[in-house]
Amino acid sequence: MLKHLHIENYVLIKNLDLDFSSGFSVVTGQTGAGKSIMLGALGLALGAKADSKSIFQDEKKCIIEVTFDIAGYRLEQFFNENDLDYSDECIIRRELLDNGKSRSFLNDTPVLVGVLKQLGQKFIDIHSQHSSLLLESNAFQLSVLDIVAKNGELLEDYKSKYSSYIEVSKSLEEERNAATQAKENADYIEFQHRQLKECNLKHGELQSLEDNINTLEHISDVKEGLSTAINALNADEGIISNLYRLKSALDDISAYGSGYESLSNRVESCLIELKDVCDDIEHKNEDVNLDPSELETMHERVSQIYTLLQKHKVRTEDELIEIMDSLSLQLGRLESYDEIIDNLSREKESLYKDLTELSSTLSERRSSVIKGIENSIESRLKFLGMPDSKFVINLSKSADITPTGSDIVQFLFSSNKTQPMPIQNCASGGEISRVMLCIKALVAEGSNLPTLIFDEIDTGISGNIAAQMGTILKEMSKTMQIICITHLPQVAAKGEYHFSVYKDNKTNPVQTYVKLLDKSERIGEIASMLSGDNITDAAIANAKELLSVDS
Repeated sequence: MLKHLHIENYVLIKNLDLDFSSGFSVVTGQTGAGKSIMLGALGLALGAKADSKSIFQDEKKCIIEVTFDIAGYRLEQFFNENDLDYSDECIIRRELLDNGKSRSFLNDTPVLVGVLKQLGQKFIDIHSQHSSLLLESNAFQLSVLDIVAKNGELLEDYKSKYSSYIEVSKSLEEERNAATQAKENADYIEFQHRQLKECNLKHGELQSLEDNINTLEHISDVKEGLSTAINALNADEGIISNLYRLKSALDDISAYGSGYESLSNRVESCLIELKDVCDDIEHKNEDVNLDPSELETMHERVSQIYTLLQKHKVRTEDELIEIMDSLSLQLGRLESYDEIIDNLSREKESLYKDLTELSSTLSERRSSVIKGIENSIESRLKFLGMPDSKFVINLSKSADITPTGSDIVQFLFSSNKTQPMPIQNCASGGEISRVMLCIKALVAEGSNLPTLIFDEIDTGISGNIAAQMGTILKEMSKTMQIICITHLPQVAAKGEYHFSVYKDNKTNPVQTYVKLLDKSERIGEIASMLSGDNITDAAIANAKELLSVDS
């Protein structure tokens, strides 16, 4: 349940700390005082979209910190799955900066906003002034049946399989399309692969061919250069002969100093290397011969490779080899498409069978609670001054399975003895509020939610009906924490704890404050709700009477 709310620099609130208790708390205040600011702050803490415009005037940062007591709500698994330390006391903090950025923390550990949203759904349900529109939603109507039927685990299992079914169906469609396209292009793919394979490409071949062509096309210059090099090294007055003479001269004087022998050895090393170089040059000179047919063959080979490069729009033969390998895989995959498609088809059929069985079980469990829901809603509506109301749930089958099963639900309603019609087509604002409260009360019995907050669910209600509505809220608070923002004194008087929201227009900027009222302050607040600013003795007496009813 909600234990503490800290608001700092949010909208019109400079600094606020509120402690909450179990049971039934009410929040009152004049229109425009800022009653819904607390809900906005709670929403921000639980992952709502952040807006830097919400920061109190001229401040750099606002902080919302909410403390929950979550002992006994079996949330340990959620914390483990999100790598968070579990504690029976959970503190959520959201910080909003004036640059639009925000930071989120759970028990002082930084978390993503998505984690706060998921966790918030397990902590608290906020029924805003526009939540009654949910009654028009088939998804909401179906969720009511599922909560009462306790379909949570079954529905999760169904949704998991449905997700797998959609994924497998998508893969099957993609494979079928790919197989069709591949088979249409099979001849062309095979031709391309054969053309590349017959080319017998080798790594580095193109560079080697171009080097050889360059050599053969300049063979006379190469021959002349090689001959000149050989003569420079090996002629009678060439480098090698001169080095022999140099070594001989050093050898003759080696006996006269150790340094001369070292020099002779170094010259000998040069001789060995130069003789080796000379041998290589002579071999190259012997190998370089002009063969017109060989040169033509090389040109043809280079032309063949360049044609393939241009065709496949790549730059190297290595890339052509990669393309050939890819085409080879495609040809191999052509043979396996049938097997892949067959396996996916069987998997899809198996999942569909599981889904139809699960949806059938869901339908049975939903159907089994319909009569009880109808009776419960009608009973509560009679208590709320609608003795002739009729609430009917129609459950029909969809053409195929959907993300929530194969059921289509529709809530029908009549406030008198006329034929029930879809609730969104026939209920007034006050009737919608009463129906929604009855549904929330019923859902509260079947859920494990710690806290439920109502923001003026009593819209369109007055007099004794408002008192009856307060009684239902009070009854709900026996099993969960109820917080109700109300403008009706009859509802406010039912609360165990009463918070008053007021605005101080004398400050600059204007600020909103919230105060927990004591017994005498409650009398004054409710009297003010009854008679306005000019509180009369009759209003005070009436306020005392309202409060004594619940005391």
